[in-house]
Amino acid sequence: MNYYVFQVSDLSTYGKQKVAQEVFDFLVKDHSVWGFGPNTPNRKAIQEGDGVLFYLTGQKNQTFVGSAVLASRAYTDESGQSTDWYADPTTLRIDLKDVSVFAEPKHRKSFNSLEWFPAQGGSSKITERDFNIVLGTEPDISHKILVEDDAMEFALEKYLEEFIISNWEKIDFGEKLTLFNDKDGNTGQQYYTGDVGYIDILAKDEKGNFVVIELKKGRNNDEVIGQILRYIGWVRKNLALDSQLVRGVVIVGERDKKLDYALSEISGKITSKVYRMFFKLEAY
Repeated sequence: MNYYVFQVSDLSTYGKQKVAQEVFDFLVKDHSVWGFGPNTPNRKAIQEGDGVLFYLTGQKNQTFVGSAVLASRAYTDESGQSTDWYADPTTLRIDLKDVSVFAEPKHRKSFNSLEWFPAQGGSSKITERDFNIVLGTEPDISHKILVEDDAMEFALEKYLEEFIISNWEKIDFGEKLTLFNDKDGNTGQQYYTGDVGYIDILAKDEKGNFVVIELKKGRNNDEVIGQILRYIGWVRKNLALDSQLVRGVVIVGERDKKLDYALSEISGKITSKVYRMFFKLEAY
């Protein structure tokens, strides 16, 4: 059994309604169905019995509004029953069961330990733990203690990740990198591994080798080095061919002697880069 987040925006093409909440209400609440476009990530991976959360995107939303169990895979509705339900006639139908509409929307930022982060595409995988945290069946307890400066750094670097993805072709990585896409259409942003969590960014270099990119995000040096090594190991075992190399890049806000010592012992496997952000207020 796998778990997914189905994302819907105010400009969704799945339903004829143009407001995300209305699309959810009409398709999920009223008809117990969902829809995938021909290129939606995971359209071939989803299975009957998988769990799903529904997430409304956009600055005014960012909320989980319900859950369900998949009663079918994505399929072309030959019966014509759902023809008038979707704005795009090529939309693949997905039947739902055990639909639950939350009494109140659950804002993503209201959770303390949720690791899932929205990525591009209409669907993405989510860990069982994150799934249960949103449902409220598992404690939402964070074991990370951030001082004020680290908390600010963490917040900034979540925006930095989105900035990097949105401006991928303009970012100077010191080499040509391409954002990874797997066979199910999942992009390399917040790439779900299942075993070891979500990789911030997974890319490939010009030679086809894998590059795991992690933002420090307020974590201590030991934690971030341990995390990226686990990701490298997972990619090597599950994605890379024997001929493909796997290396890591840690992106930090400033140089750190302790990090330098750690990286010196694993040179060639992990390197680091320092980002620069400028924000200035001037007199009106």
